[in-house]
Amino acid sequence: MQLQDYVKGFEEAGIGVIALTYDAPELQQAFIDANSITYPLLSDIEASSVKALAVLNDRYEPGEPAYGVPYPGIFIVDAQQMIVGKIFVEAVSKRVGAREVLDYAMELLE
Repeated sequence: MQLQDYVKGFEEAGIGVIALTYDAPELQQAFIDANSITYPLLSDIEASSVKALAVLNDRYEPGEPAYGVPYPGIFIVDAQQMIVGKIFVEAVSKRVGAREVLDYAMELLE
């Protein structure tokens, strides 16, 4: 939700925001509605994207309720759709702040 507080700053910098979760679209919609989220949320129920991007949290096995959870983090993607930076952390309790993400993205995309 912290990203929502900085969406305008990202937009002013010409940077789009997209979130990816392992939640089903109907759960995402409830979150979007409850928190007035304006950026797109993508659903990765089978964890195929987080596996391909090598950010799947390996603490959980297939069949466990939390399977598919990625490590918390962000990718910075340039106008040519190339990943030019990333920040990932191992614990949900140590997320990277939206302001720091914006500053990092602006620095990389200058």
